[in-house]
Amino acid sequence: MKRLFALSLCLCLFPLAGPARAQESPPSPAAELSLMTGREAGTYYQIGRDLKQLAGRHQIDLDVIPSAGSLENIFKVYEYPSIQLGLSQFDTLSLIAMQAAVGDDADAEELQNVVNSMQLVLPLYQEEVHVLAKSPEIKQFSDLNGKKVAMGDVVSGTYGTASILLELFQIKPAEQLELDAVAALDALRQGQVDAMIYVVGAPARLFVRPFETGEQPHLVSVTIPDKAAKHDIFQSFYRATTIPAGTYGWQDQEVATLAVGTVLFTSDKGPDEERCRAIGRFAKMVYDNLDGLRGSGHPKWKSVTIDREALLKAPHLSPCVAQAFK
Repeated sequence: MKRLFALSLCLCLFPLAGPARAQESPPSPAAELSLMTGREAGTYYQIGRDLKQLAGRHQIDLDVIPSAGSLENIFKVYEYPSIQLGLSQFDTLSLIAMQAAVGDDADAEELQNVVNSMQLVLPLYQEEVHVLAKSPEIKQFSDLNGKKVAMGDVVSGTYGTASILLELFQIKPAEQLELDAVAALDALRQGQVDAMIYVVGAPARLFVRPFETGEQPHLVSVTIPDKAAKHDIFQSFYRATTIPAGTYGWQDQEVATLAVGTVLFTSDKGPDEERCRAIGRFAKMVYDNLDGLRGSGHPKWKSVTIDREALLKAPHLSPCVAQAFK
């Protein structure tokens, strides 16, 4: 298990930082690509729509596919060569590796194949852990102990992150419900759950409007307890951050929370020359046009910086991307 977990850590630790160079790419033959994103109310999908608009100006037909999130994206990109790209959280691969460690021989081998096939296309931004509650008694993450908590769809990155954090914080909810973010927010409105967890790049479109009636929602503080701060998982995947006051109209105060990185990835399955050239060209297009994306895309683009030299040294970088950047 330690070997598999170490492998997943290596796969997930892609560097973020440095300035990007903005320029227009020369005209190229038309290409077709598909991108697995997330729920239509989430940031992944909005990021995908921004990329589709940009790609259309560079003769790339990008099919933006909604999904349940990171875990589904990884398996779909692995399984279907016709789906070349996906968005995922850093920590999701660790869950796959850990599942491989406890599965039977056939399952473990297949899950290991999934982990081994993943390749970096580009590092992107940090996603904030949103914990939303109505009751004023729930002020911090530890207050979820003994409560009904919506964890996210079981094939989403949110579900995996929520599971990891509850275990590391040693919190035992009375009930854990597998609800996607839209269903979870509705359940919170109706009092069917005490809190919901949603890992999404702020501002999340789903949370823009306050509740129409009843107690208004509030964000719950998530800070790393001292006893868990030195754990390898925290060291590797999560960083302390804040959601600034006014990020949402109903949010008056800054809230401490955690963030996890997001990557654009591909799989080494089906690495034909045309597919490889299209993936490399797409990555270079994004890199060359970051200034435009920061100006007109989702606010999360403003935090995306990519160091070209660091990217080329990143572990498990797609050879298609490396070739395009060189």
